[in-house]
Amino acid sequence: MREGDLPTVMAIEQASFLTPWPRGAFLEEIRSNPYARCVVVRETAAQVEAPLTAYICYWVLGEELLINNLAVDPARRRRGCARALMDHAFEEARASGCRVAYLEVRPSNAAAISLYTGYGFVVMGRRRRYYPDTNEDALVMRATLQGLETA
Repeated sequence: MREGDLPTVMAIEQASFLTPWPRGAFLEEIRSNPYARCVVVRETAAQVEAPLTAYICYWVLGEELLINNLAVDPARRRRGCARALMDHAFEEARASGCRVAYLEVRPSNAAAISLYTGYGFVVMGRRRRYYPDTNEDALVMRATLQGLETA
């Protein structure tokens, strides 16, 4: 992800989440967070200026992978972009020596939960009223990287 991608990233973010990340959060991740990785998928991977269709932001922290944000343009969902991004994150995490992965997800986000459980994630806890826009809980999910096989 580059700063020039942020207008499209923000459009996808706003279309995907009730409480989207602010632009400044993405800037912090790509400019100065040494643990952060932000990766995009484009319509035609060979073209740097091709339309951006999806992105993932994650941290590689020692032996842990923390998936912070994953979104796909609503008009381009169900084409494997989220899986490709998850596969990329897992590959890098394994290469970096990570042993476990974590993420948080709304219980109402059935599509995301289905994707994550397909990769071996299981619910290990709940953060009560985590999302301030609806007071919805967050499910905390965990998977061992040995169990994270390409779905």
